[in-house]
Amino acid sequence: AKPYVLVLFVVTFFDAAVHQCYFIWTGRFLTSPDVGIAGNWVMPVMSIGQVAEVGTMALLGLVLKKLGWRTTMTLGVLGHAVRFAVFALAPSPAVVIAVNVLHGVCYAFFFATVYIFVDEFFPKDARSSAQGLFNFLILGLGPFVANFVWTDLGEKYKVGESYDFHALFLVPSGVAFAAAAFLFLFFRPPAKAVPDGH
Repeated sequence: AKPYVLVLFVVTFFDAAVHQCYFIWTGRFLTSPDVGIAGNWVMPVMSIGQVAEVGTMALLGLVLKKLGWRTTMTLGVLGHAVRFAVFALAPSPAVVIAVNVLHGVCYAFFFATVYIFVDEFFPKDARSSAQGLFNFLILGLGPFVANFVWTDLGEKYKVGESYDFHALFLVPSGVAFAAAAFLFLFFRPPAKAVPDGH
């Protein structure tokens, strides 16, 4: 196994877990006294992220060409770190709604880029099993482990009927910052992809 694949594997697991935290807690956070968005506005606010995803995907090719694999993926992971840091430190409705635009960066610059990377860097015979493995991390193992971890963490920071979201969101933010730093320092893929059949 090549070291850069292992690095990507580890970071993908942690990023998928942090990504899941968003889905577990954002709804409750938006309606909490900290932010105070009405329940019927939670879906529209969260769908800003989906719209941003489409826009970011359109720019992805350009960004990859300009910044390269490592920087693009690092920015994707940092998107999570920044969003949770903002949730923790600046929970005003306008700021929280605006920072949801980062969802597109989180998704396109990391997850979508991982799939493109695997397509380009893995030889043809190993490609589908590699895609399957990353798929398992992103859609299976990462979220599965995250469901337990983030729910337990919520219990730890429960305050009466609500939660200490400041303390709660600093955890996934810290995990994402650490994962981004690890990726930036140790992810060193070769400059050129493997030609097929070699």
